[in-house]
Amino acid sequence: MRALLLFLAFFTAAVTLTLFMQVNDGFALLVLPPYRIDLSLNAVILLQLVAFVVVYGLLRLVFVTLDLPNRVRAYHRRRAEQQARENLLEALQAYLEGRYNRCEKAAAKAVELEQRADSKVLAALLGARAAHAIRDFAKRDDYLAQVDSFDQRPNLAALMTRAELLFDQRRVDDALETLEQAKKIAPKLTSGLRLELRIRQKRNEAEPMLKLLEQLQKSDAIDAPQAEQLRLHANLLLAESHNGTARQLRDWWSKLATAERFQPKLAATVARKLLSLGNCEFAGKIISDTLEKNWDQELVTLFGQFPECETPCTDNLMKLIQRAETWLPQHPNDGELLLALGRLCQAQELWGKAQSYLEASIAVQPSVAAHLALAEMLEGHGRHEQASPHFKACLKLAHVK
Repeated sequence: MRALLLFLAFFTAAVTLTLFMQVNDGFALLVLPPYRIDLSLNAVILLQLVAFVVVYGLLRLVFVTLDLPNRVRAYHRRRAEQQARENLLEALQAYLEGRYNRCEKAAAKAVELEQRADSKVLAALLGARAAHAIRDFAKRDDYLAQVDSFDQRPNLAALMTRAELLFDQRRVDDALETLEQAKKIAPKLTSGLRLELRIRQKRNEAEPMLKLLEQLQKSDAIDAPQAEQLRLHANLLLAESHNGTARQLRDWWSKLATAERFQPKLAATVARKLLSLGNCEFAGKIISDTLEKNWDQELVTLFGQFPECETPCTDNLMKLIQRAETWLPQHPNDGELLLALGRLCQAQELWGKAQSYLEASIAVQPSVAAHLALAEMLEGHGRHEQASPHFKACLKLAHVK
């Protein structure tokens, strides 16, 4: 359409000029003594137009010739930029395809040819990631050093890349130090918070883990099941590293959410800690409450270890026996529960009930612990002949295992 309009405009101008020249009878007189030239006005106009075109063309040719070196330099620059872009795209595609050697080579070419600092940084970061993927850490560090030389200001992309790669190399302390610099630029960056959470988990730092989990959950940046597992891990670390009194441990336990207090693994850890601190009553409450919500064999086994507490409480043992007996209708064939009841009754000197529960445990699930507990109880009462088969059963089961 544009060419058609130009064509019509040209012919319109030509027709207009032809019509104008037909009606123009003027003439021009040029006097250059001793010469005198008479020309029609139309010829003068045409000569002027031709002269203008010739002079303009000559001047244009001169300026183009003088500017030729600049044009050549600009051409080579554009060509280099185009090649750099092609190499950068090739490196990106190769990285996404998992062809890391090819990616590293293309990234190196892009770094060499690229002129813009931001593009050189991107190419160097791609090269660093590719070199890390092929475990060439020296070349990776060289790329990262180049990034610092290209851009003297703190670069978030470079810092995050460096932190991720160092963490993957298990240089956890260096990764955390780099990540702290990235947090100064973007303190609420989700990927940064996730990476820090992994670092804190690796370093077994429970308090920072809990704070990061709270931040990530507020922004819906972490799945609920994953958050629950990580929170459990953090709470387990806090419970295991607790060096205070039993009261302080109870206060910490009471501040936990209800769902967290009913996690069997955490309940078992806290209960063991309380038992070691001599607070068997609260430990028994924790185990009992948790078992009624979430039945767990580890807790049942721990439940039967209360007689071994350094400061046993007779009244507490009776309460535990009574509570455990309410669980039997729901778990009649649980050998660990029957064994626990046998041990508790034995500690309370309820010999008949203890023997009955231990024999029931052996009938349901023969174990070294049940045979040994029953054998020792019978041996203690002078019933050597009845104890002997159970000692033999212990040896047999231990040999099989």
